[in-house]
Amino acid sequence: MKQKIMNKLLADQIIEMANVDQLVRKNAKPGVHFDSANFLVYAVDGANNQYVQRIIESYGYPSTKLIGKEALHAFWLLVQHQDFDLNLQEACLKKCDFDKKDKAYLTDRIYKAKGIPQIYGTQYIRKNGKLVLLDIKDEKNLKKRRKEVGLD
Repeated sequence: MKQKIMNKLLADQIIEMANVDQLVRKNAKPGVHFDSANFLVYAVDGANNQYVQRIIESYGYPSTKLIGKEALHAFWLLVQHQDFDLNLQEACLKKCDFDKKDKAYLTDRIYKAKGIPQIYGTQYIRKNGKLVLLDIKDEKNLKKRRKEVGLD
């Protein structure tokens, strides 16, 4: 049975925003901050921040019921990339009905920003051209926590 989306126009707009988000990130250069491709990432993130705020003001925090599963995942992606707006990320983590996996990624992203060891092991940094996993809280139980939220 196909799920009925209450606001198809809003869902389509969010999905398109996420597509643009991914397009500019695909062309960005890791570790290079002063480059035109990377500047576009910052510009898109800034524009998305304003639009995400307007969505919340107009409709409340998006839910699967309001925009459908695909658009809610796209909305999560936009929020995930709002590293300069920790309050927005935290509010969306609490108030949006993101799936467990997306919540895990956003939780770790928030913890990374706060300098707290992550819980699910989703966040890395690039060091000398290699990805390095950031600190993890209670590493002994990491596999169990990851399995609970659907992470490999």
